[in-house]
Amino acid sequence: MSSDVEPRIAAWRAAIQRDTRLPAENLQELEDHLRDELDGLREKGLTDDEALLVAVKRMGSTNDVARELARVDADRMWRHFFETGESAGQPASRGLFWVIGAALLAAALGKVPLLFGVSMMDTGFEVYLRNLSLFVVPILMAGYCIRNRVPLPIAVVLVTTVVASALAVNLYPFRAGGATSFLVAVHLPLLLWLGFGLAYTGEDWRTVRAPLDFIRFSGEMFLYAVLILCGGVVLVGLVVVFFTAVGIPVASFAMEYLGFSILLATPVIAAYLVENKRSLIENLAPVLARIFIPLFLLMMVAFIGAVAVQRQNIMANRDMLITIDLLLLLVVGMVLYDLSARPESQGFSLPHVLNLALILAALVIDSIALYGIAGRLGEYGFSPNKTAALGENVLLAVNLIGLAVAYVRVALGKATFARVLEWQVRYLPVYFVWMVFMVFGLPVVFRFR
Repeated sequence: MSSDVEPRIAAWRAAIQRDTRLPAENLQELEDHLRDELDGLREKGLTDDEALLVAVKRMGSTNDVARELARVDADRMWRHFFETGESAGQPASRGLFWVIGAALLAAALGKVPLLFGVSMMDTGFEVYLRNLSLFVVPILMAGYCIRNRVPLPIAVVLVTTVVASALAVNLYPFRAGGATSFLVAVHLPLLLWLGFGLAYTGEDWRTVRAPLDFIRFSGEMFLYAVLILCGGVVLVGLVVVFFTAVGIPVASFAMEYLGFSILLATPVIAAYLVENKRSLIENLAPVLARIFIPLFLLMMVAFIGAVAVQRQNIMANRDMLITIDLLLLLVVGMVLYDLSARPESQGFSLPHVLNLALILAALVIDSIALYGIAGRLGEYGFSPNKTAALGENVLLAVNLIGLAVAYVRVALGKATFARVLEWQVRYLPVYFVWMVFMVFGLPVVFRFR
């Protein structure tokens, strides 16, 4: 066997371990199977390099490997699903210990406003709403900075972002019930989440692979968080029902302490579950994207038709504009999750036609929203809400146009699907710049009203 084959086998095994987090015995089993393939191919006259290329190709992608191994040894897979670290040579309770500590810290930070006499009631609710992401996301940032050993310049950027955000949302003289307070509360979590993405990707933030992996991670984490929160709602509801039945009114306590603590701990626990359990079972986000893309497409086409027939100005209220922005973000997310889970060698087929149709339908809806916003700006002038709506719809329109152009180039054979993903990743810093303006600049421009 040539001398350069062993390092390549070691690199292949390291990639499998990184992407699947399989136990050591499973990794060894896979390596033994690869070596058996190599021996058989060499006996047929292939060189070591040729045999290795063919053997690795036959083994399939890392997700395929994990899935096939799960079919062969389901009991072992499910046993590993509930393990926390023994296979990596760490004490089994170590990972769980840290995640419980981080979750408790997030819940404790949520009570800091009480030290300053601010409760969740009345105007204090706005304070909690603006600070909500500051109770959680910095903990995730710190954990991933330590895990990834991020360089000092990145750490300085993240610390500066967190500290500046905390000062802005608590020292800016927001008017109670004002639009800028609400807009900061909505956009700060997005700004901090993009900062968390920098901690997650570390030194690889300039690549395409690492930010794309963070996008996948975010989708999986959202799904885990929804499941956890559903369980939390049931728990809080049962506590209220049982204790009320015996004459102890605990509704306010259960909501403000138990429910709020579960809400803050959820992202930490969800991140832990994604990191430790992904690739052992089919990722949920791409599967759900493939199911809902045609359904969303039908809904959006029907909506466009209804707007054309009814000719009503649906852009007159803030809730509708927010809903449209969420819809456009969902479209971008579904297209990316679907595309990232498909082989790069796959040609332009029906699923990609549906993705392109979804993008085009989203662009039509975005154009309707921009037309309505422009009309209101001409009639009433700028306000915090209309400025935010205009900026975000323009931002999403450029994003969708870029995706559509990239998809058309693929259909014409002038580009690959990797270029579609690259376009999206390269566009992420634009969102970061906009979120910085929304958190720090917009309140000042409109005098915190």
